[in-house]
Amino acid sequence: MTEPIVVPASGGLEPPDDHSAAVSTNGRSDPTPGRVAGSQGATQPRHDGLRTVLYGVLGFVFGFAVLHPVSMIIFSWFDPRLSGSMTSPSESILAPFFHAFQPGMAPMGLVFGLFSAGIAVIDGIYRLRLTQQRDRLAAQLLVNRRYRNELLQQASLLRRQNERLSAMEEANRRHTRFMVHDFKGHLQTILGFSEVLLSKVKPEDDPSTTDALRRIRQQANKMSGAVMDLLEFSRLRESPQVQLRFVEVEPLVRESAADGCLPTHLGSVEVGPTSAGCIGVMADPDLLRRVLVNLAANALKHNRPGTRVVLDAAATPQGEVVFSCTDDGLGVPPEVERRLFRDFARGDRSVDHESTGLGLAFCKAAVEAHGGRIWYESPGSQGARFLFTIPSKRKELTDV
Repeated sequence: MTEPIVVPASGGLEPPDDHSAAVSTNGRSDPTPGRVAGSQGATQPRHDGLRTVLYGVLGFVFGFAVLHPVSMIIFSWFDPRLSGSMTSPSESILAPFFHAFQPGMAPMGLVFGLFSAGIAVIDGIYRLRLTQQRDRLAAQLLVNRRYRNELLQQASLLRRQNERLSAMEEANRRHTRFMVHDFKGHLQTILGFSEVLLSKVKPEDDPSTTDALRRIRQQANKMSGAVMDLLEFSRLRESPQVQLRFVEVEPLVRESAADGCLPTHLGSVEVGPTSAGCIGVMADPDLLRRVLVNLAANALKHNRPGTRVVLDAAATPQGEVVFSCTDDGLGVPPEVERRLFRDFARGDRSVDHESTGLGLAFCKAAVEAHGGRIWYESPGSQGARFLFTIPSKRKELTDV
């Protein structure tokens, strides 16, 4: 037989009493008391009716046998003629009492009896209603106790699960940092050897080897950027605080368009006209550059070679700078648009099948850490445009 679960009284939780101990191990209340109450409730109206009749009979007897004679005695004190029994002062004071039971006084006795019976019936009905309300309240309190115990059990289970999730999240963060550290070391080794080999091989002597080494270097740079995205994304989710300083917009956009991590063999990245002369922003230049590079790389990876990508920026009257990345490629399918900025979201039209799906999630985290916002819009029949805002002055930051 399964024992009921009892929540301990630690942590400010009240121990369950005897009524609340009917909660079973599967979190459901024991239905037996309800069935018993239902069977008893079937005979309850009949018992209430008999009790009401008994109240009426007792009230009638009290009115006829007690109230009526006593009233005769009281009437004789005020005026002997009212009682109809005392013809002279020498008669006993109990004479009105005995006179009340004579046949001629029966109608008055019936009146007193009926009056007393009515009062007794009204009082009995009122008492029965109070008893019913008390029973209903006790039953509701019992149900509330059971629900409270179930809630306490669920709260205790959720607390334990939250503790486990917190421990797992902390272990995941440590594991991510260790992985990033190892990957960075391996990638730096690959980049170093590729640079050494490129310095020793002349392009005109061995063009195929030179092209292969350049591809190795480019892929290593690309992987290094992805690893740094993973590290920064984990850091921003843990602590969204960033170090802000004044950054000029036009040089930042030009450096991002010419970044070595971009897959330039798939297309070209241009700088828009409005970034020239744009006001500066308060931002972390490394994070902001990586956001622009990720948006440009995302546009190149998800489209065919030859796609035109334009990075641009423009100031707004609200004291913000709107950065944009526009391409003339395939655009974003509607079914993908809803989950663009989620973790590890990938589109089905990606040309680069090695995409991790973390780029846009990192962009969203980095932009929101600066107090801005990021969104997508379709520029027309084809292509895609990603925009995000960065405040030109320091303001209150939002959580990632």
